Amino acid sequence: MTSPRKNSILINDEAFGALDLIENQIFSKFNRLMNEKEANEVYETGFLGGEPMPYAFVFAPQGKRNQETIKNAQKGEKIELINSSGESVGHINVSGSFKFDETKSAQNIFRANETESARQCCGKLAISGEIKIYGSALEKVKERIVTVKKEQNAQKITAIMLTAEPFNRAHERLIRMTIDKADLVLLFLLKSHGADEVMSFALKKRVLEYFIQNYIPQNRLIIVPFENSSLFSSHLNPTLECIAAHRLGADKLVVGQNHAGIGMFYDHNVAHTVLERYKNDLNLEIVVLPELVYCNECKTLVSTKTCPHGQHHHIKYHAQTLKTLLLAGILPPAILMRRDISAMVLSELFPNRFENIQKLCDDLFPSNGLLEKQTEREFYEKLMKLYQTTSLS
Repeated sequence: MTSPRKNSILINDEAFGALDLIENQIFSKFNRLMNEKEANEVYETGFLGGEPMPYAFVFAPQGKRNQETIKNAQKGEKIELINSSGESVGHINVSGSFKFDETKSAQNIFRANETESARQCCGKLAISGEIKIYGSALEKVKERIVTVKKEQNAQKITAIMLTAEPFNRAHERLIRMTIDKADLVLLFLLKSHGADEVMSFALKKRVLEYFIQNYIPQNRLIIVPFENSSLFSSHLNPTLECIAAHRLGADKLVVGQNHAGIGMFYDHNVAHTVLERYKNDLNLEIVVLPELVYCNECKTLVSTKTCPHGQHHHIKYHAQTLKTLLLAGILPPAILMRRDISAMVLSELFPNRFENIQKLCDDLFPSNGLLEKQTEREFYEKLMKLYQTTSLS
């Protein structure tokens, strides 16, 4: 870890994620840290330059050293952004500084999540200016979206927001239903909220990439990873989801009726949500899908809106229940998760779980007579096949 330079600001992962989103215009075409005048306009109107702007981009990092850097910053100066590992991950081209209004902190993008420990915006002075994040993954994803849209001549673009922890059959059905009515689907992969995180973000991304490669038509779905920010975790900020979808070119956003924060209500038997205003402000269609369940009478995955059988016949896709099974080392039933995906997850959660995996496989599974080296992932997949054998059940 190198010693940070004097003209630098120390940031945590959450601040880095928010800065990355701002620079890549995920929230607005405005991609700088705001000055006092711009921030006040957002506080007073909720708009900036005609765009919906629920949060101001006011950066006032806490800490004596950070505040001293801002106090001494000169216009035109470049201030490096240093992460917790001591690495330079970006910089700010300073345009000015001003006093941070603590009473407006709830309207600040750096305070827009519910994770108290992740907040980093408590200093008395804020800094304004252009941002540059080095090697941004979001920048590469944006370039790919532009390329695929051009190659596919995609006109209908739909966004889905998923935590995908764990990725299950209901998620799969949701994706397929969306692809049926879209030229291109943008799947925003979100961080789990705080203590709810069981699977690493990298594992969730690998699972989705595996699913896309094996079960989805080529170039019909693009993953947009929001790895470095909890602003979208557990769908705590549905307004930001609408804006992010719009900014990346989507004309439709698909959400489930159990989506946290949408505030669903009915007027004259017509469903409405608190996101109605964005249909006009962003020209964005918002589709609220009914809950998906497995019905033991229908013997398939159905929506609660179309199934004639009662709830007592329904098996629900509760994320927490599936996580409980996986954390206990138990393969979820195949009607809930694909066996190959369950195997991927379990082999990562419990590496080197068995002392002699080869002997276990030789004793349990038939072979073609040749010695075949088995992995833990292959063991779980073959074990599920045995569970699904029905002639003796």
